Amino acid sequence: MKFLLTLIIFISFQSCSKSNPIPTKKLFPSSYMPQSDLNNIDFKNRELIAIHIKNKFYYLRKDGKMIETVEYDGQADEFSDGLARTKIDGKIGFFNSNLEIVLKPIYDFAFPFHNGTSEICMGCKDKGQESLLDGGKWKTINREGLVIEE
Repeated sequence: MKFLLTLIIFISFQSCSKSNPIPTKKLFPSSYMPQSDLNNIDFKNRELIAIHIKNKFYYLRKDGKMIETVEYDGQADEFSDGLARTKIDGKIGFFNSNLEIVLKPIYDFAFPFHNGTSEICMGCKDKGQESLLDGGKWKTINREGLVIEE
C-alpha cells in the first residue's frame, strides 16, 4: 500500500512538473557575446582571447562564450597550470581554457595555481589589493579542490 501511494504521488508530481516546469537556477550562467559584436573582434588566429568590457576582463572564445576573470595588475588573470581565476558574487573560483568552472567560487581569496597547488583563504577580507588581506584561514588545495595542507 505504501508503495502504491508513493507511486501515485510520484506520477502526479511528474505530470505537474511537465506542464509547469520548476525553474532551475544555474550556478554559473554562461555568457555569450552577441554575434554582431563578435564579428568585430580580431582573434589573431587564437581560439581564446582576453578582452576588456565595461571595466572588467573576460576570456572570450571564437564561438562567443565568455567568462569574467580576475583582474591582476591591470590585466586579465593569466592561465597558470591550465586554470585562471574568476570572481562570482565576491568569491574566487577557477576555470579552464574551455571556459568551464572546474573549482566553484567558494574562496574569499586564492592565488593562481603553481605546480598543481593554490594557496586559498577562507574568511579573509580583501583590503583592495592582493597584498593586503586581513584575517581568515589559509590552506593549500590541489587541482581537485582538496585541502592538502592547512
